[in-house]
Amino acid sequence: MKIKSISFFNIGPYEDLNKFDLNISKDKNIVLIGGKNGAGKTTFFKAIKTCLYGSKVWGFDAPGKEYFSIINGLINNKSLYDNAANAYIEMELVFNDGKETNIYQLHREWKKVKQNFFEYFHVKKNGTFIFRQEEEDFINYLLSIIPPDMFNFYFFDGESIAEFFLGTDGNKNFRNAFLKLYGLDTLSIMVDNFTRNMKKTDAKNSSYTAFLDARKKYEYEEKLLLKLKEDIVDLENKIDLCKIQIHSLQSSYSKEGGIGLSEWKDLNAKIIKEENTRDSINRWLKDVANNYLPFIILKNQLIKLHNELSETQEKQRSEIVLSTFKSDMFSSELNAFLNENCINNLNSSDLISFLQKSLISSNQVLDFDFSINQINRIIAQIYEKNEFDKNSIITAISQLNLSLKNSKKLREQLISCSIDGYEGFVEQKEELEKRISSLSIMLENTKHKLELQTNTFNIVQKSLEKAKSIYEMTLKNKSISDISERAAATFSLVEEKLVLRQSKLLQQEFMSCFTSIINKNNFIDGIVIDKKINIIPYKYIRVTKKQLENYKTINKDFLSLFDDTKLIMDINKLEFDKVNYINLPSPIKAPFSQGERQVYIMSIYLALLKTSHKDIPFFIDTPFARIDSEHRANIVKEFFLRLNNQMFILSTDEEIIGEYKKMIANRISNEFTLQINNYGTTKIKTNMYFGENK
Repeated sequence: MKIKSISFFNIGPYEDLNKFDLNISKDKNIVLIGGKNGAGKTTFFKAIKTCLYGSKVWGFDAPGKEYFSIINGLINNKSLYDNAANAYIEMELVFNDGKETNIYQLHREWKKVKQNFFEYFHVKKNGTFIFRQEEEDFINYLLSIIPPDMFNFYFFDGESIAEFFLGTDGNKNFRNAFLKLYGLDTLSIMVDNFTRNMKKTDAKNSSYTAFLDARKKYEYEEKLLLKLKEDIVDLENKIDLCKIQIHSLQSSYSKEGGIGLSEWKDLNAKIIKEENTRDSINRWLKDVANNYLPFIILKNQLIKLHNELSETQEKQRSEIVLSTFKSDMFSSELNAFLNENCINNLNSSDLISFLQKSLISSNQVLDFDFSINQINRIIAQIYEKNEFDKNSIITAISQLNLSLKNSKKLREQLISCSIDGYEGFVEQKEELEKRISSLSIMLENTKHKLELQTNTFNIVQKSLEKAKSIYEMTLKNKSISDISERAAATFSLVEEKLVLRQSKLLQQEFMSCFTSIINKNNFIDGIVIDKKINIIPYKYIRVTKKQLENYKTINKDFLSLFDDTKLIMDINKLEFDKVNYINLPSPIKAPFSQGERQVYIMSIYLALLKTSHKDIPFFIDTPFARIDSEHRANIVKEFFLRLNNQMFILSTDEEIIGEYKKMIANRISNEFTLQINNYGTTKIKTNMYFGENK
């Protein structure tokens, strides 16, 4: 991943449009940006973070009051006096997967309407707007390669980076960087999930009833959740439609000519008509899925049921006839008739027996407790389901696809058209912006409801999962807990092995970097990483036999981190009096000086970047903060010239200058100077670095 350009419009001290156009080259990977304090280097960092992920990078799921408060501080002060303030950040990112190169343009814009902010965001791929689903897929991909909680890693601030690894959350930050840079965080998540499944539960007393109750609650809450999601999609579609209409209006007035207002409205009506058509088709397909599709799938069973019902129907009719013959009145009348006609060798019982054998010929036992009318209605329904035309589903899907194509074509026409008349343009634009404002408020309220409903749904979902688990445990001989325990143990072992392997690589690379930068001897002898992925610097100390027991007691856990045969042999020699002393590692607890801390952290940083092989842009602000002149040349050689990532260096006029600049000259792709005037406004000077023309 490389950055092709960065544009600021009314962002911080960058008034109006300011743009960084960048050359992308394998050999020249350094972008040098010079600026004195207050010129906008910090704003540069904050703006890029915000452009990439908006509210997410500031810890908010969606834009809200707190987020827009941050945006208010990001926008140029002068432009805020305008009731219709407008500001945006735009970035072009280049991705090459080895097969093709794609350029994605991210545009995040804010407008202020009567003290209220509204955010607009879109993505273009190779110059063309992409649809919402593809946009979401791209953002998810971006989140996977640079998660928001890793921004502070790739945005290296020389003034505060030591706090990132040595501060209150230092161990947590290092563990997070270690796992994500090496792709090991997935294993940790899997182990945590398996561990949760290992909890034992009691499956006694009405587990099935509890499961049914939980499922009923789950289905009810799920319906509410799906309805809110549909409402959000509907509102977002309406907002997107309004944005497209505004974009069309703005584009049209940059050209001459165009189409009339009635035609423009006709296009909108056609789009709405297509949307209504798709809604109608989708409702029909849903009805088919509910009322016909199960019977189409079970067609053979329906035929069998039809035959069985027909037999039952015939059997019932026969039984009605027989019941009539079996009645006392009919039997008496029949015997009298036979006697009158001198038929002495036949009576009513013989005739009924004959009829019973003739009428009921089937030996199949059919147990349907239905009346004849009920059977007739069921058979009628079977005929109706069997006669359903399956081709109508294919036709409906074709119509749906055709409608989507028509909508796409109509939307493209809408974007490319224009509306005559300035007054009409202004009136429509204001109306659309009011509608967006109203829809945005509705969207925020609906999202808030969705958040609350999601929490409720998650609770009942967990209750259902728990009830289901308890019920299944009563039916299965094999314990899910045992399976999870074995899986967790297996993945934990895999994670431990991979962490150990990467730890050794990191430890070796760290010492290579550290010894190349530091100009002190006898400072530290190495680092070791424990099982919880905490980094521990150590130094070898002299230990006698008298000191050995105390040493082993104090450093028991620490010593177990070293898988070193020589270390064990040395300890054995000391214990058997073959030597007077040995050198053993001891963790360093004494605080480093500011300069030592900086070199130490930069060495960890460099080792992590080099061993992870991530091709992600890297930003460095005030790289020589707290670094004395004795170490600066080494940092340039080892830190700047050994990384192949695209690297942005934001420097003051006392850092990357003179000999240090000459050392990286062959690797510089672009130079910029952030020039601030007396009014506090910053302008970007291209191909210039503190007055030097390139």
